[in-house]
Amino acid sequence: MAGEYSRELSSKVFQGACRLIQLGYKQGGTAGFGLRRMLIDQNGQKKAVLKMGEQKSLQTDRVVLVRGPDEEVKSVQWIYQAFTTEGKLESEIAALLNTQGVVTDFRRAWTRGTVHQVLTNEKYIGNNVYHRTSFKLKRQHVVNSPEKWIRADGVFEGVIEPELFFKTREIILGRSQKFTNEEMLNKLRDLLNQHGRISGIMIDEREDLPSSAAFRHRFGSLVSAYRLIGYDPQIDYSFIEINRKLRKQHPEIVASVVRQIETLGASASWDENTELLCLNNELRVSIVLCRHTTTFTGSSRWVILLDASLKPDITIAVRMDATNESVRDYYLLPGIDMTWEHLRVAEDNGIYLDAYRFDTLDYFIGMAERVKFQEAA
Repeated sequence: MAGEYSRELSSKVFQGACRLIQLGYKQGGTAGFGLRRMLIDQNGQKKAVLKMGEQKSLQTDRVVLVRGPDEEVKSVQWIYQAFTTEGKLESEIAALLNTQGVVTDFRRAWTRGTVHQVLTNEKYIGNNVYHRTSFKLKRQHVVNSPEKWIRADGVFEGVIEPELFFKTREIILGRSQKFTNEEMLNKLRDLLNQHGRISGIMIDEREDLPSSAAFRHRFGSLVSAYRLIGYDPQIDYSFIEINRKLRKQHPEIVASVVRQIETLGASASWDENTELLCLNNELRVSIVLCRHTTTFTGSSRWVILLDASLKPDITIAVRMDATNESVRDYYLLPGIDMTWEHLRVAEDNGIYLDAYRFDTLDYFIGMAERVKFQEAA
């Protein structure tokens, strides 16, 4: 009965999301470079532009995409012109943007892959596309073929002209025409042998490979291409062992923090139900361990999971080193400043985030120390 209820609920939610997509409303995700999410009320009146990480609070409100700042719009238009008219490659465009000091919507440097995403996303011509992938009832994540996508064309104000977008698509798809099916699959095998895994982003970052869109166009979907070379993206479970080790380390780190706080004469207790540290019966502290991952270009990445439902006053994000066995550093993130649920960070993230970074927890431990009023004065 519970399973049947879940399936029925999933179907209703999916149908509701499809209806909203066809009405022109955006369903989840970020806006993208050159675009912004606009909150509108039930009468279609504009209310406010949502910042990164912000969500609507009223059930009757909706979100649509609108043009972003003029400088971002001009950058998007230049990207398309440079690709179609000047014949520049995505990597060349990324290098020029970085030289000019232009950053992505996540305030990061441009790569071949991020430029490629701009060149292939239909939202830049005002199209609303949904159901590209499926992950229903926590079953296998499936990349759907284009005929299964739910779409509404021309529901947003486009940033570029449709003719320019489709010209760009022809160029991208045309780059794979010189390759036979077997040649494309061989290149995919080489990528798999080199990195042990494959993803659409990894494919788009390579100059010597056809784009992920080209593989979808030629083989129906990326998953179909993966299966033809004997690769199943679901069998890479190496992260499970790392996560198991991190879960084992978590109580050890918590216990160490508690001991240091108590040494200073303060109090700290761990709530098993909320999994929060209560400091001096005043502050609620969340401690999260962040697994280190490496991109195929060799860069380090971490994802900080912020549990907004628990509303901790401070989140201690413990970044692990490349071995995922030792602590690299810490981020002390005040809840009042954190509006994201998932924060993806690199080695360097700019002053606005790295101002919260510390090599040790001495600063946090010092916050717990009790001092007399006359000493504080």
